[in-house]
Amino acid sequence: MNRKTIVFYGGGNMASAIISKMVTSDWSGEDIHVIDRNAEKLERFSKQFGVQVHDKPGSWMAQIDSVVLAVKPQQLPDAIASAKEWMDEALIISIAAGVRIEDLRAMLGQNRICRAMPNTPMKIGKGVCGLYATAEADEDHLFIVKVFAACGDLIWCDKEEMLEGVTAVSGSGPAYVFRFIEALENAGIRYGFNEVQARRLAIATVLGSAELARQSDEPPAELRAKVTSKGGTTYEALKVMQERGFMEMMQDAMDACRRRSAELGEAFHENLESKKD
Repeated sequence: MNRKTIVFYGGGNMASAIISKMVTSDWSGEDIHVIDRNAEKLERFSKQFGVQVHDKPGSWMAQIDSVVLAVKPQQLPDAIASAKEWMDEALIISIAAGVRIEDLRAMLGQNRICRAMPNTPMKIGKGVCGLYATAEADEDHLFIVKVFAACGDLIWCDKEEMLEGVTAVSGSGPAYVFRFIEALENAGIRYGFNEVQARRLAIATVLGSAELARQSDEPPAELRAKVTSKGGTTYEALKVMQERGFMEMMQDAMDACRRRSAELGEAFHENLESKKD
């Protein structure tokens, strides 16, 4: 692939996580730019990653191949307005949660756009990122993969609305897992282990089980059945989960997350439309 340049508009945690993995792959810091108003952030990006930093957009952006919109959704309209004149020819990648293609198109005046929904384990290269691109960005798929590949698994969505499902399952998913680890850790402490031991028990259990599921050809339901003997200890624990509606509760939780993602997208759209009136 020919050498490409990219700018991250916004230097928040997710931009930092993505860049940290890019510079450990085949990206040169010279080809990565960051725009942020926070001078301390810019200094850290420059020293830690060797990237080029800017406190505002400018005509230099006209030579950039791709722009990653990495500001918060509420900051997006102003950010785009400040740089729009220099982004006409660039591939736009947005990691702004809930902001839909139609609204990005309206703000940008072009349609070469990819939406990305990453999650926080991307910081250690173990994340998953949902992607959806417009037809105008079809030729950019390899470039988009190059940006995110070192961060973890990439899942291409056939429809934009599937990104709301990505948000419900993997975008917010780490919080569900951390909550489960909390439960295991708290139980360990109640059973007499100290905090360090209880946390080791909890994290190692989740890590080992996830890795076994990853390496196995069997679905999780079969793996679960193999460690569940009727009348045994695991059976008793799972019986309580079933009685308390664990699977239904988790589905309800993810449905609520997905619904909220859609609501936020709609609220952003309505706010954008109101400013046109």
